Amino acid sequence: MNQEFSSHIIFVLVSLIALLLMVFLIVITLIIRYRKRKKENQEMQEKFNQVLLSSKLEIQEQTLQHISREIHDNLGQVASLIKINLITLDLTNPVQAAEKVENSRELIRQLITDLKILSGTLNGDKVLRNGLLKALEHECMRLNHSGAFISTFTLDGQAFNITPEKAIILYRMCQELMNNAIKHSDAKNINIAVYCQMKNMRIEISDDGKGFEPEKILGDHFQSGNWLGNLSNRASLIGATITFDSTPGKGTTVNINIKQT
Repeated sequence: MNQEFSSHIIFVLVSLIALLLMVFLIVITLIIRYRKRKKENQEMQEKFNQVLLSSKLEIQEQTLQHISREIHDNLGQVASLIKINLITLDLTNPVQAAEKVENSRELIRQLITDLKILSGTLNGDKVLRNGLLKALEHECMRLNHSGAFISTFTLDGQAFNITPEKAIILYRMCQELMNNAIKHSDAKNINIAVYCQMKNMRIEISDDGKGFEPEKILGDHFQSGNWLGNLSNRASLIGATITFDSTPGKGTTVNINIKQT
């Protein structure tokens, strides 16, 4: 009887020790997983902050380049015409002088209007404060203003609000896609369409250019820093997805999908 009781006690103690060990191992595993997840979240947040800062700097750089081109190509030309009119003004010929003065007045009005338009793009953050959709519409207007492209902006549905940080990254992604189309696609039409349904928003950027083969660019070099990989990484950081639909000779369509959180 005592032997059976002792055996029972030993069994209970062994079971209790095994249970405590199991609980200990579970707690240790949970702690390790928690620390690992916390570290991953911190790394993700740091990466997000780096991409956000990079996007802000790229927007500012893009804005400054645009202003530089506008000053050189448009404002500088108008200012030069005004200067020529004033230098060649012949007060001994009242009729001709009056024509040049009136022409100079028209040029000054044009110069003021162009300066007002240009001042609207002086600060990328200011554009974004008006909302992502207004910023994208402004990009299309800017392309049309250049005279080299035809660009349309369309909105289908009711857009939902997203955080300013996500808006900045989305805006920069769209800018990069449009700039690639401008520089490399030989397109004449570059369009932006935004489709909103329930809690999903899809931004479609399309052109009628020469197209390309996305799989060749991605391929084995997805992690090597090419522009398609960079765009995909940026999309994943803000919980979005991006798809590339392009065929040589048939243009390109890129879709960015993001859900409301």
